[in-house]
Amino acid sequence: MLIVGNVLVSEELIDKCFCCDIEQCRGLCCVEGDLGAPVAPEEVAELEEYYPDFQKYMTEEGVAVVEDGGTFVFNGEDSFETPLMVSNDACAFTYFEDGIAKCAVERCFLNQEIPFRKPISCYLYPIRVSRVGDYEALNYDHWSICKTAVENGNRLKIPVFRFLKEPLIAKYGEDWYAELEEMVRVRNEDAPSL
Repeated sequence: MLIVGNVLVSEELIDKCFCCDIEQCRGLCCVEGDLGAPVAPEEVAELEEYYPDFQKYMTEEGVAVVEDGGTFVFNGEDSFETPLMVSNDACAFTYFEDGIAKCAVERCFLNQEIPFRKPISCYLYPIRVSRVGDYEALNYDHWSICKTAVENGNRLKIPVFRFLKEPLIAKYGEDWYAELEEMVRVRNEDAPSL
């Protein structure tokens, strides 16, 4: 485990490789699972504020789910997640383009219509953030649906933390990421050669 500022970084993020291959996985991370994506407490207001903007990109069922239950699900003790569609457990913010699941919130952001990209948990995936005392902990979430991303990352030799450079900078800042890169460089130099 590396400690970068007040963040614990699992060494799997350095040692494991990952690079999404959306043409192969078809965006399964947006449609699989029993729960919606984690939503940070500070993101709840952004989802509510920008819903009128990104709603036009959502499916009819997704809109109905949000209109009926809201832009987030509350699970107690500051724990929130995105709502799911009833028919297929996809995130309510999912839409499909050429058979690929995509995010309506992110589409709105990429079209420069809103300043909020999407929940940071989605942007950081396969990194999951948890609390350990006074620290945030970054861990690699192993999920079988990401098999092609692992294969692609191994082929391209892209470590998880480098694949997710942009979202890590969005969450922690450029100085934090530069410190992580330096720690990785030193760690790799100090590693015994086989």
